[in-house]
Amino acid sequence: MLQKLQEFNDCIREAIEIIISIRGYAEVRIFDIFDIKYMSKKDIFTKKNITSNGKNAIFYGDISRKYDCFAQEIINRIDNESYEKATKVEKEQILVNLEDFGYEDIGRCVLYQNAKGAAVNGNVAILSLKDTFKDIIDLRYISFYLNYKDTVRDYIYKKSTGEKVKRLAKLDFENILIIIPTLEVQKQTVDKFIELKIKFEKDIEEIENRIKLIDGYSKVYDERILNFKKYSVVDKEISDKW
Repeated sequence: MLQKLQEFNDCIREAIEIIISIRGYAEVRIFDIFDIKYMSKKDIFTKKNITSNGKNAIFYGDISRKYDCFAQEIINRIDNESYEKATKVEKEQILVNLEDFGYEDIGRCVLYQNAKGAAVNGNVAILSLKDTFKDIIDLRYISFYLNYKDTVRDYIYKKSTGEKVKRLAKLDFENILIIIPTLEVQKQTVDKFIELKIKFEKDIEEIENRIKLIDGYSKVYDERILNFKKYSVVDKEISDKW
């Protein structure tokens, strides 16, 4: 069984490489290149379990709200007992959120890059790249592609169901199409994204510093105006007495 599965993966890889050599890219579905583990334990740990001295944890609702494609620095930690009970995402695995309140948060993912595993909760999928494809796929590219490619976001918008809570079915998730260019192009794409992201963050920081500076000047100006008005009133009262 395992041998047949390996032969099947080898065929897929060969097809990908041939198509890329001809067209410059190939289209694959998520289940073609990843082993997928699903879980839906929302209450295995909650915000009440957060502790500053605990172990790494990623809440499903934070995947798109507090992370952006890659996760090395961990935002939350939970107590040891809850951590041991929970499913873990390990380094070089991709964590995908399959359920949330808004379409913009469904299907968002993060490539986990921390050496120590993180406990996860919620209706999520954990993607492990099959060994056959590890030297032709950049996982950073996959994470970036799922989060930002317009065709993927449109597909998820159409396939998600539910009124108050939106969900993406497992089968629909597994059939998401991903365009795979050469490994070199994958790396260039991600490096450019990281470069622009860093520049954007620096620009935002500079704008925030300017706003703080302007606010500081404004406060000084307001104080001077108030003092001027106060002294003007006092001077007028003295002048009236004379």
